[in-house]
Parts: sequence; structure tokens; C-alpha cells
Amino acid sequence: MNEVSVALYNKLTGGTALTALLAGTTSVYESLVPRGAALDAVVFSLQGGGDANWTPRRRKELRYMVKAVSDGSVKTAGAIDAQIDTLLHRGTLTVSGWTSISVMREADVSYAETTPEGRNYWHVGGVYRLRIGDT
Repeated sequence: MNEVSVALYNKLTGGTALTALLAGTTSVYESLVPRGAALDAVVFSLQGGGDANWTPRRRKELRYMVKAVSDGSVKTAGAIDAQIDTLLHRGTLTVSGWTSISVMREADVSYAETTPEGRNYWHVGGVYRLRIGDT
């Protein structure tokens, strides 16, 4: 994990209202839920972004998708997403070596998938813009 991934993981696993809805207090994963892991879970992944190059100081604007993955229902995934949003939207992160400027939700994500075995999974979350600057 890079510094931003560590910061997101720590913020999400530190939210007790969120982790109470998950399969476990550490059911937060980068990129994908590991095979065999229990659901409900949270998955986050870098979607894009990079250096802002607006000033002589180093600044990054990154977009991360952060979503609930549930095998229960879309309602369950939505409840988890609401807790994710409470933790992240208009908040800050503690990113080692950086100053957190802001975290803002920019888009919603909602879709379902059915596996070849007939299992249903619901994905509900958002895309967040993270702004960080060098210290």
C-alpha cells in the first residue's frame, strides 16, 4: 500500500459505525475482496489523478472509488455506503509525508453482478477526490 492507501484504510477501519456493518473490523480491502473473504466488505481503488502542477509546491489530486460490496442486498450495501460517506465526504486524511487538504465525493457508483454460480453481489459507493499537498 502507498501512503494514501494506508490513510484510507486507517480512516475506514477506524470508523466503528462502519465496521459494525461489515463481516469484520478489518473487512476493508484495496482493489478487490480476497477470494474466500467474508462479506459485507469495503473496497477502495485508485481511479486516476496525479500531480496538480498549479503552484511550485507539490500537490496531488487523486480520485478513489470507495464502495460497499454485499451479498445480502442493495439496501445493506447502501447502508454501508452511507457510513463511508459520513467518514470521508468533506473530511481529511492523515497521509504520511503530506498535508491533507480535502476529501470530496464527486460521483455515485451502484451496480449488481451475478456470478456464473448464481450468487448476487451489490456494489454501492462513490468516487472521492482527494487533495493532498507536500509538507
